[in-house]
Amino acid sequence: MTVAAFEKPQAWEKSKAEATISLLLPAHNEADTIEKIILDFYQEIGTKIPLEIVVSEDGSTDRTKNVLLELSKKIPLTLILCEERKGYMNGVKDGLRKATGEYIFFSDSDGQHIPSDFWKLYEKRNSYDLIVGRKIKRQDPAHRIVISTVFHILVKIFFGMPLRDPDTAYRLIRRRVLDEVIDDTVLLKYSFWTEFTVRAFKKGFKVTEVPVVHKSRLQGDTRLYKSSKLFSIIVSQMLGLLKLWRILRKA
Repeated sequence: MTVAAFEKPQAWEKSKAEATISLLLPAHNEADTIEKIILDFYQEIGTKIPLEIVVSEDGSTDRTKNVLLELSKKIPLTLILCEERKGYMNGVKDGLRKATGEYIFFSDSDGQHIPSDFWKLYEKRNSYDLIVGRKIKRQDPAHRIVISTVFHILVKIFFGMPLRDPDTAYRLIRRRVLDEVIDDTVLLKYSFWTEFTVRAFKKGFKVTEVPVVHKSRLQGDTRLYKSSKLFSIIVSQMLGLLKLWRILRKA
């Protein structure tokens, strides 16, 4: 893994010292869309408040790395570039650890969320430690919606967490939540954010959710929940959920 550091304009260096928000975007084989995604977030947020943008690239085999390197010449970026695939959970963890803001704003980079919904989360930052975007009119294949709905019901039954969509990859996290939770989040590799949210809730952090827009992917289909892998994913999820329940019950 290499971290690409770039010389920033003087004006940015001054504002970065005051920055409280880090935007983290994961990226894997997103060469055709990643520049638009980053620029949309930058225009919506980075032109209004100081913003650190961290991109955790995970072993892409297309031109994603080149696109990111070229874009870093136009706007300030912190890039984590990896030659080999680490997987979603490890890639996200690396990015979270690299971010320096008091708050970390996370969004997947598939174009299914809109940057302007950030402000819905941001306005609640003083009242909550973790603000999760709840997808409305979810634009995913029917089988994913059914599986996720059942899984979220089980999460609510097992842990009593008052959220309808704890796995959403669109959220604002206070840094102290990250510091206390990230190292323990290891069981649900297909639902990293569900485990992260459950552990934060059980540690007594204040969590809430707000409705956010959910769109179809800008390009292609999910690379994680392929039909051929669904059975093994479901088994892995259930075993991980039971193990998490036992661990937290003892604690």
